[in-house]
This record gives sequence, C-alpha cells and structure tokens, in this order.
Amino acid sequence: MIVKILGNIDTPAYKAAEDCVRKKGHRVWRSGASDLVIAPLLTEKVSSEALKEPLYGTLIFHPSPLPWGRGASSIKWAYKRNEPITAATWFWANDGYDTGDICEQEIVRIDYSLRPRDFYAYDILPAMIRTLNRCLDNIQMGYIRRIPQVERYSSYDKRT
Repeated sequence: MIVKILGNIDTPAYKAAEDCVRKKGHRVWRSGASDLVIAPLLTEKVSSEALKEPLYGTLIFHPSPLPWGRGASSIKWAYKRNEPITAATWFWANDGYDTGDICEQEIVRIDYSLRPRDFYAYDILPAMIRTLNRCLDNIQMGYIRRIPQVERYSSYDKRT
C-alpha cells in the first residue's frame, strides 16, 4: 500500500506515524497518488478535491474522544475542564471539522501529574501509534471501519 503523510515532517507525531507505516511494509510518498492519506498532526483543512484522491480516503488523528472535543487544543481544553479521560482517535476526513466517521479510537486516562505537552508525548503519541497500527491492519485486510459520530454528544473548542 502507498501511504501519503500530511503535516510537518519535523514533528514527533509525523515521525512516529512514518515509522509505523514503514514497519508495516508500506511505502511512504510525500506527493502524488496514494492508496491512503494519513494526517497525524493536521493544522489546516484538507480540500474537498484532495479528500477524493486516495483510494481508501484520508485518516486524520485527533487527541480527543470524538465527537467530544472537536477543534484545536483539545488536550489543553481537557486539562482546563479537569476531564478524567481523552482519546487517541483516527477518523475519516470529510468536508467538516473533525466530523468524519471514526476508524479507530482508544480511550486514554489523563495523567495530571504531567504537563499537557508531556502527557501528549508519553501517553497520546503511543496510543496514536497503537490505533494507527489497527487502522493499517484492518485496511490491509479489506475491513474499512466507519463508525458515524453521534452529533448530540459533540462539542467544539476554539484554539487556546
């Protein structure tokens, strides 16, 4: 499978996702046609045209239990609200903001002994990789999981 990765190549999330894809035996392309696009740390909206390019679609990572916690700075918001959990969620991109069907999700207990940045590095990134592994395994086996988000449980937080 040919996988294109979106985002800043210098971020730990990008590097971890690229390493995961390569360990699975898939090829990584930075441009051109691909079977799957993944975005481990996306800071800009993907155009409707770009969403239609990959064979399987575009998976975006979001560190919240979608549909709860849509929007930017979801971990900071979870800390501000003193929430007990967050999640590592891969969802299928669509024309909305963090509204696509969920592919994989893993609940993560928030460790308040860590600063949000450290919590992201020590707890969220490993969960991101575990869930990406499951996404890639399922897609390779032909199982494309698409669980619709339940709108009545959604929330949207603005950038802090």
